[in-house]
Amino acid sequence: MDKFKTVAVWTGIVVIGLCGVVLLGGGKVMSGTLMVATAFILALPVKRHRLPRWVRVVLLGVVFAMVAWNISTTDLPDPSHMMVAGCVDESASTYTRTGITFLDQVLYIFSGFLAQAAPS
Repeated sequence: MDKFKTVAVWTGIVVIGLCGVVLLGGGKVMSGTLMVATAFILALPVKRHRLPRWVRVVLLGVVFAMVAWNISTTDLPDPSHMMVAGCVDESASTYTRTGITFLDQVLYIFSGFLAQAAPS
């Protein structure tokens, strides 16, 4: 059970870091920086002056709430102007709307990351 816990913790740290990289590439610098910094802080083996577990969980929840708030402020392009936006913003034409606003914003940021990562 101890190995499973260790693998789960390190998997969570890696996923948080990768989400931060995607957010950085998608244009959400504040959220991406916050997620990458959180992953680094979680990976540090701090043995002295350890915070109680509930304080760490609350701080992690606050970080995720701030990232979710920052993602929710993303302005989506108008679907009626998709052809015009596609000429200017490559990521605007690579995602389709789902009808769920937050999911659309996350997909828009992810498509921006893919547009940045694609070879020219």
